[in-house]
Amino acid sequence: MDKTNNFRAKKVGSNLDQFNENPDQASDISTVFPEEVGGVHHRRADLRKILDYLELLFSMLADSFNKKYPVPKKTVLVITFALLYLINPVDISPDILPLIGFVDDVAVLAFAFSLIKDDLEKYRAWKTSY
Repeated sequence: MDKTNNFRAKKVGSNLDQFNENPDQASDISTVFPEEVGGVHHRRADLRKILDYLELLFSMLADSFNKKYPVPKKTVLVITFALLYLINPVDISPDILPLIGFVDDVAVLAFAFSLIKDDLEKYRAWKTSY
């Protein structure tokens, strides 16, 4: 009974003096994060890159419809199959499942953009020189 009374009677700031001895000493809150956690900014940049490629794709399609730029057949096929997969209700994982249902759709889009990335870069070079 005597020990619990001593514990309760102890002031909250009584151990504060040992922390103020060396202010340059690293504390528990100065944790160094691994590179995987520190690379979150790259994911934001990737999203901007995807949006940039999407804008470039729509611009390329608009120039193609206006007969200014010939779109390669490979690009047309990849875009067509990716859009058909997105529209089709039969997926690898059903869209009814939250988040899991859209993972395959995002994977198909990422794969499609990886296939047509070179054609989009060629179009960007053509558009800047035009």
